[in-house]
This record gives sequence, C-alpha cells and structure tokens, in this order.
Amino acid sequence: MSNKHFLALPVTGDTFAEIREKNRYYVDKTPYLKTVFSEDEAVDDKSLINGTTVLLLTRPRRFGKTLLMSMFESFLKISAKEPGNITKHLNYFKGTKILEDKEFCKKYMGQFPVISISLKGVHGKTFKAAYFKLAELIVEKAKEFSFLENSPALDEDDKETYANLKRKSYLRNFNDDAISDATSAIASLASMLYKHFNKQVYVLIDEYDVPLAKAQDNNYHKEMVELMSSFLDFLKDTQKDPEKDTSIISKVILTGCLKVAKNSIFTGVNNLKVNTVTSENENLTGIIGFTKEETLKTLQDYEMGDFKDVVKNNYDGYKFYDKEMFCPWDVLNFIDENFTKNQKGQKNKVDAANYWAGSSSNTSLYEYLGFLTDSDNQKMQDLVDGNSISFILNETMNYDCLSKHDTNDFWSLLLHTGYLTLDWEKTDEDELVKDNSSNKEVYVRIPNLEIQKCFKEDIQKRFGSEFIRLNLHNKLVQAFACGKQVEITNIFFDMLQKYVSIRDTATKAPLENYYHGFINGIFTSCEKLVSEYHSNYEAGNGYPDITFKAERNTKAVIIEIKATSKAEEMDELAAIALSQIEEKNYAEPFTKIAKITDIYAIGIAFCKKDCTVACKKIK
Repeated sequence: MSNKHFLALPVTGDTFAEIREKNRYYVDKTPYLKTVFSEDEAVDDKSLINGTTVLLLTRPRRFGKTLLMSMFESFLKISAKEPGNITKHLNYFKGTKILEDKEFCKKYMGQFPVISISLKGVHGKTFKAAYFKLAELIVEKAKEFSFLENSPALDEDDKETYANLKRKSYLRNFNDDAISDATSAIASLASMLYKHFNKQVYVLIDEYDVPLAKAQDNNYHKEMVELMSSFLDFLKDTQKDPEKDTSIISKVILTGCLKVAKNSIFTGVNNLKVNTVTSENENLTGIIGFTKEETLKTLQDYEMGDFKDVVKNNYDGYKFYDKEMFCPWDVLNFIDENFTKNQKGQKNKVDAANYWAGSSSNTSLYEYLGFLTDSDNQKMQDLVDGNSISFILNETMNYDCLSKHDTNDFWSLLLHTGYLTLDWEKTDEDELVKDNSSNKEVYVRIPNLEIQKCFKEDIQKRFGSEFIRLNLHNKLVQAFACGKQVEITNIFFDMLQKYVSIRDTATKAPLENYYHGFINGIFTSCEKLVSEYHSNYEAGNGYPDITFKAERNTKAVIIEIKATSKAEEMDELAAIALSQIEEKNYAEPFTKIAKITDIYAIGIAFCKKDCTVACKKIK
C-alpha cells in the first residue's frame, strides 16, 4: 500500500464550495471562467454583444454541468456582509489555474451579485404540483437575500415585492397575482440586487429543461411551456439602468440536456448563444466532462494509470468537436470503487461497473421500441454491433415532439442525452452549420461498452425480467426452431398480456412497427441462443421482418409480422404472412447452406393483446 495521501473523491454530488471545504479532489475547470465571463474573450469567436448575453450549454446527464455552475457562483458572488472581502474566494480557489490571472481575478472574483437556481426539482404529477415546486424554490432563493429586507437602496414597492417572494402561502395561492410575481421573480430580485450593490447581476440557471421533460411525462407540457416562457421572459426584456444605460443583468448561463426550439420558451430571445454536443467551438468543447488528458491525470493521481485502457473502453468514446471526452461520473466512481483493491495488489478484482445506467431515468429507449420503422430496427441492431448510423438531426426539438414518435427525434434525443455520440469522421461538418436545423444528416455511434450495455439492458427492462423469472429463453427459441405453433402462441400471448397496453397501439405509426419492436425487444433477451439475428434484412426477393439461426446454426427461422384492429382477421393475416415468405423466396439464402437442416416459416398476426401463429417447415 502506498504511503501517499489521497484526497477523497467527490462522488456524492457535492457543490464546488463543498468540495473545496472538504478538501476533496477537483479537476480544474477554472480557466473557463475567463472564456465565459471576460468581456475581452469571445464565446463564439465573435465579439460579445452589448447588453445581456445568454449562453446555453447542453450536455448529457452526469457530465458535471451542476458542478461547473456552482464553481461559477463561488467565483463571482459578492459577499453581502463584507462587499469586497474575497478571503473565502481565495481559499476556495487556492491552487487553481484562474488565480494565475491576477487582473481577471481582481475584476471578477467576488465582485458581483449572483442569482443561482436549479430547476431540477420543478416537477410533479400535475401542473399545479409543479408550480408549487417552483414557488418553493423562489421562496428559498428570496430568503437567501434577506439583507434586501432592510436595504436603504430599495423603495417601498421593492420591499413589498420582496416580502411577497418570501411568503410561500402567497405564492402558492395559484392565482394570477401570485403566478405573475413568481414568474417575474428573477427580474425582480435582479433589480433589487442591482440597486443594493450598484453592480450588474449574473444569473445561473441549472437543469433548465427538466420541468419541460417531466411535464411531457405527465401530460402538462403545454402549460409548463407557458409557465417557463414567462419565468424566462427577462431574457428578452432586458432591464436597464436609465442613468447609466447599462443592463441590470450582465450575463445569463443556462445548462440542460436539450436545446429546445426557439419558438418554445426562447421566443424573442435574440442574444442567445448555444453550445451543444454538436457545436464546432474549440473554446468551449472541454468545459463540461473530462478530457482525455484530465482523465489520465486523475487516474495517475490515484496510482491507477494501469487501467487507462479499461477506462477508455468502458467510459470514453464521446467526441465533442475536437476533444475526446469521458463522463466524469463514471471515471470518479470507477476509481472510488476500485482504489482500495488496487492498493492491496488485487488488480484482478478491479471491475468496470455500469454507473451511468443508474444515474438517471432511461425510459426513452423502450418507450420508443414499438414505434421504430423497419429500417430503424436495423439501425438499432447496427449500433449494438458497433457500427455508425445516420439520421436527420433535430437540434431544436421540444419534449412534446416525443409524443409524435418521429424516429429522427428519437435518435436526436439519444444523441443529446449521451446514449450516442457524433461520428465526426463520417459526418460532413458543413451539415452542422446549416441554418436549417431540421435538415442536417449526421452519423452517430454508441460511445463505449457501458452505453452499449445500457442499450441492451434498457431494451431488456421491458421484457427480460419476465423471461428470466419464467426461464422462457430456451423455450421460445426452441419453439421457433422446431415450428411449435401452439407453444409460440402461448408464450407470446402471456407476454402481450403483461407488456402491451391498448393505448400503446393507438398510434398513427403502422401497427406492424409496434409489434416488430415488441418482438425485437423480446429476442434481445435471447441473444445468447440465436445467431445472425436480422431485422428487415434482404433475403430472396424482399425483406423478411425477422430472420435468425439457432441450435448451433443448424436451424433457420423466418418471421413475417402482420397486425390488425379486427380480431376476426388474424387467422387470414397469419396465413398471408406465411404465403409471403414462400412467394418472395425469403428462405433462399438458407437453402444454400448445407449445415442448415431445418428451415421454418412463421407467420404471426397481432390484434391488440392477442395473436395467431401459422408455421410451416420449408426444409
């Protein structure tokens, strides 16, 4: 065991201030303070515009957005009791790179009032419940500035407004006056802070899009868009000091996962600058997440450099423009869980666990399964196989777009939430700078082994546990490989009863697509028992829905799927599906393989939560 002293790792969601107070390990992102806040620097290689500048940074979850924002706050925030006293700031930033720039620090460190909020908790089962969470957040934030209560710089109207913002009972009235005060809270507090300190205000809003995402999940997206549009109205209606002709708010920084459409909550915001996972901006590429160099240094600091390849294979693979990026949550947890084992010489026990999967809700994958087209099902398989796929990127999708089940939105969502990363080698960079954000063809891939597991596991969530519980893997594959019509019917019937709702199938998407995705999801749990599993793969004179080999490649199965809303049509459709397999000679590729002794054609017709199966042995 090493005698070296190792700092504790920040794996509990600590803020920047907590990390520094507890003397925990910190990967230095302080140079980005100058990139973001200095008037002499360019955020997007252009001169900063006069007045309030709004910067939106979008990255996947667990990449360090919240820590970055808390670092910004700790650096900028002026002391209410002793304005100008930066002793605490100097302690927090001791040893960081930003202290080397004395001129910048003199101008910005501890010099400005800051309003910093996180909208992560603004949600509920109903719109009213979500509003109450916003009201509670505002009350909590207003109380943080209790010195305003007796500020000689405020007039009576200001003090009345401030008193209202501190009263939970008032804001929870849910009437027009209360909602108006709640939605204008940031503008009101900024105005008061400006008057009190006679300094411009900085606003930091973390997880700005969580209320919209949760609202979509709970069917009140429209109401939440209206609420958040009003809440962020200060972004476009810039307040100014009439005497100095100066903006009251200097800059606003927002973070989230998605850049929602400008015609949603950012209507009228003309000074919005955006940096996403697809942005070509080397100044901000490494601001969130660990670069390759930062990751290697962290491993070496904990004497775990020998595991750089393990970390790379499992947690690397993200590419944000010019930088290779790692998910910090994964890297830190890997070191934290394996450090002692390594120190004891137990390198064989070091394990690269899946930390990312349990860090957030990942329901997007299996909720979409039933709405993917035939080509999209193949794309899903291609991704799992380690290949890249292309689609038309929707850079400014709204969360309500998800209800339309457009597969381009599905892939776009996976890109922005970290399931996928841009394949910069295959993507034409000219596509990314198109003005038309809805017409950009991009190539993406699964970044690493961890996310590849997430793909498989999330698909299995809907089906896999029941398969394991009932030991259905072998039974299902054997039933297909031997053409056991009754057994296939019974297994599918049970699964349909458990996992399919009538509401799921009530969609404008072709019903066959839904059940195709359903079967693909089930067979994900059988992957060790089948080989060469293909969805919509060319064979004979067409594209059978599903084909695979089983029993050591000695048997081949061809499946054709039909669906109807009328139960009395199922028998006829199953027979039609069976005839289609024969007429289009789907079995042709398999008949040429001498090792294959048996070929079964399976026609399946679905109707809501029921099915009919037709089988025929071709060889």
